[in-house]
Order: sequence, then C-alpha cells, then structure tokens
Amino acid sequence: MIRIVLLSVVVAIAALLVPRLLMRATKPSVGNLAPDFALPSQEGTVRLADYRGKWVVLYFYPKDQTPG
Repeated sequence: MIRIVLLSVVVAIAALLVPRLLMRATKPSVGNLAPDFALPSQEGTVRLADYRGKWVVLYFYPKDQTPG
C-alpha cells in the first residue's frame, strides 16, 4: 500500500514538473540559424556544419510504425 502511495506521489510530481521544464526550453526563432548537431549515419557521423552554405531539408517524423 505504501509503495502505491509513493508511486502516486512521484507520478503527480513528475506530471507537474515536466511541462514546466519543457516550456523553459529555448526554441529557435524563424529565420535564425539552426544550432549545429551531429547524428550517426550508415557512413559515419554527419554534422549540420558539414553542409554550411548548402540547402538542407530537416524532416522530423514520429516513431516508425505509428500513425500520422
């Protein structure tokens, strides 16, 4: 019984804190340069800086095999 109460308290605290922390995240403004980042690929690591001066399209999609 005590474990269930503790778990409920932890979940309630997380539900209150997570949205507030996400709201504080800085978002880039329209027209600003994207921050540099690196991602693994089949050919090695790819960095956004490698494409400086070229057109780049970034596409973000939900987890594979999900609707939408």
